[in-house]
Amino acid sequence: MRPHLDLDLDRFPLHRPDSADYRNLVDAKREDWVRNGAFSLPGFMAKGDAAKAAKELLSAFDTVSYRHRKAHNVYFSSPSKSLPTDLAEPSLFTSHSSLTGDQLVGTAIRAVYDWDPLCDFLRRVMQLPALYRMADPMACLNVMSYGPGDGLDWHFDRAGFAVTILLQAAEEGGAFEYRRNLRSDDDPNYDGVRRVLSGSDDAVRRSQAEPGTLTVFAGRQSVHRVAPVLGGTRVMAVLSFMEQADYQYSAEDRIRFYGRGQPSDAPVRGI
Repeated sequence: MRPHLDLDLDRFPLHRPDSADYRNLVDAKREDWVRNGAFSLPGFMAKGDAAKAAKELLSAFDTVSYRHRKAHNVYFSSPSKSLPTDLAEPSLFTSHSSLTGDQLVGTAIRAVYDWDPLCDFLRRVMQLPALYRMADPMACLNVMSYGPGDGLDWHFDRAGFAVTILLQAAEEGGAFEYRRNLRSDDDPNYDGVRRVLSGSDDAVRRSQAEPGTLTVFAGRQSVHRVAPVLGGTRVMAVLSFMEQADYQYSAEDRIRFYGRGQPSDAPVRGI
C-alpha cells in the first residue's frame, strides 16, 4: 500500500518494479551512485506534502524533542592517542532539535519510511544483497529541526550511506556542504581533513535541495556538514536502512544522541 501522500510516482514509479520505466530509473540512479557517491529524487514528495509533513511536527519540536548541543571532532569520537592531537580535540559544534522513530508513529514521514517499495528501490540502485529498515525503534527514523544558529558541523558518517528527505528549507543558510572521497580505508588523509576544516579546500561543494527531495549520500569517506542556519528553520528527515536485519543502538548510544535510553509510548500524534 502506498503512503497517503502525493509522491511523484509518474517520474519515480517505485511501485511498479516490473516496468521498463522502473528499470530505467534504477539504471540512471545507479550510474549517479557509482560516479558521484550520491543520487537524488528531486520532487519525490510534493512540496505541499513536504510542508505539511514538517508542519505536523512543529509543536512536537517545541515540547518533546531532544535538544542536541555538542562539541565534537570530525570523527564524532572521544579524544584518542590514535588521532593527531589537533583533530582529536572537540573543536566543532553541532546543535539541533530531534524527534525519533518511536515518536513519529502515525506521521506522514513515517508512512514514507515504512513503504516497502522505497527500501527495495534503494537496495536495487546500490546493488545490495539485502536491505532492511533499521530495527532500532528510535534511530530508525529521525527528523531534525535547525533554527537560526543551528547546524551539523563537519563529520564523517559511521554508516556507508545516509538517506534524507528535506521537508523544509531554511530561509537563509543551512546548505549541505561536502568533500567527496577525502579519505579511504587505507589513508585517513589528515592533511586533507585539516584543509577542509580550515576552509582552504577548493574541492568542497555546496548543495541546496528543494523541499521534497530524497537524497542518498555515501558519507563514510566523504566529509560533510549542514552549514549554520541564518534565517528560518530547516527540517530534515533521516531514514535509516541497514544491510543487517536486527541492528540496534545500545542504550548508551541512544542516551548520547537522544537523551534517553528507551523508546517513548507517546507518539507525536498522541500529544
